[in-house]
Amino acid sequence: MAHRETILIVDDQPENITIMVEALKSSYALVAATDGESALERAGAEPGPDMILLDVMMPDMNGHELCRRLKEDPATRDIPVMFVTSLDKPDDEALGLSLGAVDYITKPISPPVVAARVRAHLQLKRAKELLESQNEVLEERVRERTAEVVRMQKERVESLNHFADALAHQIRNPVVSIGGMAGLMIKKAPEDSPLIEYAEAVREDGFRLERLVGVVREYVSLAAGGIQVAFVESMVEQALEKARVTAREMELGLECSMQLEKDMVGVDVRIVVLALTEILVNALEFATGETVHLTVEGGIGRFRDVLSSGEGGWKENRWYGVRITDDGPGIAGDVLPYVTDPFFTTKARGVGIGLTKVKRVICDEHGGTLLIRSPSENGIGTEVIFNLPLA
Repeated sequence: MAHRETILIVDDQPENITIMVEALKSSYALVAATDGESALERAGAEPGPDMILLDVMMPDMNGHELCRRLKEDPATRDIPVMFVTSLDKPDDEALGLSLGAVDYITKPISPPVVAARVRAHLQLKRAKELLESQNEVLEERVRERTAEVVRMQKERVESLNHFADALAHQIRNPVVSIGGMAGLMIKKAPEDSPLIEYAEAVREDGFRLERLVGVVREYVSLAAGGIQVAFVESMVEQALEKARVTAREMELGLECSMQLEKDMVGVDVRIVVLALTEILVNALEFATGETVHLTVEGGIGRFRDVLSSGEGGWKENRWYGVRITDDGPGIAGDVLPYVTDPFFTTKARGVGIGLTKVKRVICDEHGGTLLIRSPSENGIGTEVIFNLPLA
């Protein structure tokens, strides 16, 4: 037997209920209520009605109040409500529709019109439920696919880590041997022998190769893991602590002015702190004075106009923009386009992967946008501007 949809008719006049029953009984199961409290009870029952036909002029609780309470209750708010009333002014109809009703019919009714409108709204309700059901299926498939992609990415990262570890092991052993042999040559060779210079060069290149393997391993490990909720100011403070250690080793002063709105972002704190540290240390490494002065600014939607024109653009509104400005010598215009390229560097020492790691963390792992400008807005130093997703 086919399922018959249920209509709840709410009217304090029995003769009006009888007219509605005659118009609808051939197609639907019908339930009636003559007051608001009874209607609320029947609407909230299991199974509830598929549609409610509602009069306005009723004692104790009128139809407007009843509709408002139906729409406030999660259990009944999705049931379509049609007002059937003698109030025929446009303002009355507007009020009924504003309360969430799907339709408004004035008395005296035309039974065929009522039946047709009920049928149309129930068809819309069925279509909406089917669409929601299909969306749930699609969302579940997306969740499953996302979980699979995350799992595959995790496996890929783990595989790369294993490969980097194995590569480091395979390189470290011969490098140690080469370094040992070079050291032995330095000890055994006569003081004026050119072999000493050659051996020292071999040993230094061996050390550099070992450091390079470590840098590659670190870059591979930058995949975002668990996402935590954190204040940007807290992460900047952590990065500053690390940068101050480097500053002391370089016998430099480090001063920082922060103007950050207290809003939460959802990020992998570990790698974001690492990226922030790389930005700060980069400013130290290019310093020309005895003290490096930094300014860190940020907030929701900040620097949107700047980042919208950058590579990748501004993705959407739910982002926290950050700008870090130093007072250093700046970056030459012919060099600036390449500063995030791996192994590109103008430093005498180092492998040139610091800002590459910053780009990996901000753009690849968190979907943000990174822009580096030099000179900065005030005409000196360098600006690093980026955004992070809000929690």
